[in-house]
Amino acid sequence: MVTITVPEGYGQVIAIALGIIPVLGFIHGTVVGSFRKAAGVPYPHTYATVEQTKSNPKAYQFNCAQRAHANFLENAPQTMLSILVAGLKYPQLATALGGAWVFFRILFLHGYVYTSKPQGRGRYNGGLFWIAQAALWGLSAFGVAKDLW
Repeated sequence: MVTITVPEGYGQVIAIALGIIPVLGFIHGTVVGSFRKAAGVPYPHTYATVEQTKSNPKAYQFNCAQRAHANFLENAPQTMLSILVAGLKYPQLATALGGAWVFFRILFLHGYVYTSKPQGRGRYNGGLFWIAQAALWGLSAFGVAKDLW
């Protein structure tokens, strides 16, 4: 049998990984949904066509919101898991890195959707989420490897 003892402060780890990050996913979905009708993109189509984006700025904005949401969905699961694993050994650091990840993901979403930078370059405003994400991966791997040695 394996016993896992959670450290003091692990509740904050859970709050970030299983609370705030899923709420951010909901916000992403809400932002996408808010642009779908104005963009004229019916279900089940995922993106507006190039022609639609040229004639309708809302279609372009919808595509940016959809891509920001897809990028979030591509990265959230492993980040959530990394926060939970890293938090077993380093709860304060995992909480801080998870909070930084959320903050930069918000900047990423806002920059991608609400700035007028061409080709979605506003997303670079939040590109530092990669550093927080990589640090969480490393911290979780280090924490597990440390116990195996």
